[in-house]
Amino acid sequence: MDIYRVIKKIYNSNISNSLISSICGTLASAFFKKASDISILKQNYHLINITWIIEFLLRLIYFFLFIIFNLLMIKYYVILMKHYSAFLATIFNFSFNFFLTAIFGVLFFHEQRNAYWILGGGFIIIGLILIMTDSINKEKKNE
Repeated sequence: MDIYRVIKKIYNSNISNSLISSICGTLASAFFKKASDISILKQNYHLINITWIIEFLLRLIYFFLFIIFNLLMIKYYVILMKHYSAFLATIFNFSFNFFLTAIFGVLFFHEQRNAYWILGGGFIIIGLILIMTDSINKEKKNE
């Protein structure tokens, strides 16, 4: 297994579309989480009296951002599927989305991660490397 070739293959591929799609999907889920619960805003700014109109407008803005980022996620996912099979596109998108959602959860929502999550992330990385090396070997056989 030639790691350099795997890294070069990833660099020259359209994986950036998967990364953009995953970032948009992660942002969409974060905005929906904010749209459905703004108690965090009330806890942080307890001195400011938030009226129901401001609360409604904030939820509306978050919901609008949720829709926009979902549309962008689908756009880049479709672009990715033009270059790869649906299987590979789904694997790439799931892998990036798994890690980005965890990073956003820890940074913005103060969620905790345990050893099982790290173990699962390691298995995902190993699986992604195996799938990429298998696709390189199939391309070699076709040449």
